[in-house]
Amino acid sequence: MNNKEKDFFDSPSMITFIIIGLLIILIILSQSFAIQSHLGASDIFRSIINHNSIYLLSLIYFVLIRFKFGKKYFDYLNVIMFVFYLLTTFASLFTIFQSFGFSSILSLSFNVILTLYFGYSFFSDTAIGKDLKLSDSPLAEIKNLQYFYLLIGIIAIELVVSLISVGNFEEVVVYLLEAIYEFLLVRYIYLYKEYIDDKNAKKVEKTVEKIVEVNKVEDDKVEVKEDSDIKKKKNTNKKTKTTKKKGEDDK
Repeated sequence: MNNKEKDFFDSPSMITFIIIGLLIILIILSQSFAIQSHLGASDIFRSIINHNSIYLLSLIYFVLIRFKFGKKYFDYLNVIMFVFYLLTTFASLFTIFQSFGFSSILSLSFNVILTLYFGYSFFSDTAIGKDLKLSDSPLAEIKNLQYFYLLIGIIAIELVVSLISVGNFEEVVVYLLEAIYEFLLVRYIYLYKEYIDDKNAKKVEKTVEKIVEVNKVEDDKVEVKEDSDIKKKKNTNKKTKTTKKKGEDDK
């Protein structure tokens, strides 16, 4: 097996393709269920805007980053996504006051941690992140892998709670697909942070290597100079001895 080949969960490229397909299925399924429920056109449109807004924006985001435009303005797209997740977090905060329960607490916890994790992972290596000193912030105290497992744990618990209170098969399918999407999204963020950490580690390694090389060159120069000075001293001593000897012979 080629070492360059990766499992799908270790390949950001593969994950983005799966997420795109999953989001399309999620949006189509949720709307088909709305049509089966005999909702009106205005109600279906409202459902798309309200329930699927995050899926629509995520779909646009992941489609765009597959093209040159998205890669060029990648940081700007991340800012838009971060602002949207921030708004979603505030919305879930208001929801908890309307319908307080274990499910709403889990949803709020997931949104808060995901938003912080997203911002920390995607902005820490940018000018914004450096100005805010995200690398030295309390967010950096938690390791990348710990963020990943924490969010996966919340997703799993939230899925179990949702399935317990589910009423029909259609809802089971939607909850499962949503959980898979959330898992892949968290994995995508995790892999990006790993990429940034590896890149920074390589930069530090190269810097250290350059410093070592410069110091080695300087040491070599010093050694050459010392050898040259020693040789000069030896030559001077020889000349002095020869001069003295000639003077003694002349006498």
